[in-house]
Formats: sequence, C-alpha cells, structure tokens
Amino acid sequence: MTALLSRHFGDELLGLYLFGSLAAGGFIPGRSDLDLFAVLAEDIQKIDRLGSLHAGFVSANPEWTERVEVGYVPHSVLKTFGGRPTGSIAVISPGEPLNLKQAGYDWALNWHSVTTTGETIVGPPPLEIGPAITPDAYRRGIEAQLEAWARDARAPHVAYVPAHHGYIVVTLCRALYGLETGEQTTKENAVAWAAERFPEHAEFVRNALAQYRADPAPEHEAVIRFADEALSYGTGMRRDIV
Repeated sequence: MTALLSRHFGDELLGLYLFGSLAAGGFIPGRSDLDLFAVLAEDIQKIDRLGSLHAGFVSANPEWTERVEVGYVPHSVLKTFGGRPTGSIAVISPGEPLNLKQAGYDWALNWHSVTTTGETIVGPPPLEIGPAITPDAYRRGIEAQLEAWARDARAPHVAYVPAHHGYIVVTLCRALYGLETGEQTTKENAVAWAAERFPEHAEFVRNALAQYRADPAPEHEAVIRFADEALSYGTGMRRDIV
C-alpha cells in the first residue's frame, strides 16, 4: 500500500502514518483493520483513480477486503484539527466506499492516535506537519463522537447487523475510557475497563466485544453453500420440466 500511494501522489504525499491497533497494540491477525493517515499537499483530486488504486490493492490482497481504512487529509485541513476540524477529506474504510466528506472530530481523534502512538511510514514526524491535539480538543472530539454514535445507533439498518452492534458498543467504551482517563486504549482494554466501571453492563459489553470479534466466514460460507445447492436443485427442476 505504501508503494502504491507513493507512486500515485509523488511529492504531493507529505506524510503517511500508521495508527490504530497495529501501531499501538491489540492487533488481531486476520480480523483487525489496517489504519493509515495520509497528509496531502493539496486538496483531494482524481478520486476516481484513487478508488481504482484501492480496488486493485484488494484484488491483489484479498485478505485485506473490508479491512483497510485510509484518511486522505489535505495539509490545509489538517491544520484545523487542533480546534474545529474544517474542510474536505477523502476516506475509505470497512463498510464505507471511498468518498469525500467534511472533516470531523473523528479524524481529529485519529490524528491524536497518529501523534501519540502512531508510526511514521513516509515523511517527517507528525507533529512537524500537523498540530498537537490538546486535552480540551481531545475531550471535545470524544463528546462529539458520543453524540454521533447516539444518533447512529438508532439507524434502522443497525438492527440487522450484530457485528455493527458490537462495534458501536466497543467504540462507546473506548470513548468513555478516553473521557475519564484522557488516554486512548485498545478495544479489549476499554471493554474490560467498562465492565469494571459499570458492572450492571458488564455482561452486555463483553458480549458486544464477542459479537464484534466474531469471525463471519463460517456463517457466510454456509450461506454460499446453501445458495449453490439451491441453484443446482432449481436448475435440475427446470431440466426435469423441460
């Protein structure tokens, strides 16, 4: 991925940083996402070609299907992250195709991860090109995230996706941990903290983590097998009728 992005952007790629579980610990092979933060010299351009780049990467590396998150943040937008994030960025993440969106506190919190526990892949250390996230800005970001998830949890489609239930609950645990401690932590540590801090919800948050971490492959493969058998049976019926 690093080589692809470097070739695609050339000198326009001011910095590329790894953050999240792979950089900070808690990475689960085959399940956790690859989280990257790309700082660009100019506004996002040629997003269609960027989409093709990601499609090619996943095609060549199917094990990373729905497991890559990259934020493409223009340098001018990054400079606003120390206060109120402003401007357009491009994001691709599991369940979210590559799209342009307005910068929000969620990516300011990701930048905080970059500056505190991330790894530099391309470019200078992150604080040489972007602002530090102050404790007050960190709290504002988490509070905004809590409000957003309280809204998103009510979306009708959420009711049908157990893994998404788990993701929301685990993310809320991490947000509450961050508010109380001023620090970031892994999903597992956040759930353990929440189970101890809110014992009346201990079983619920632990089950939510299990839902989020559950391997979807066996059930998906069972659905595929049944679909193939149904097709074969249906095709045989049609032949019998003819």
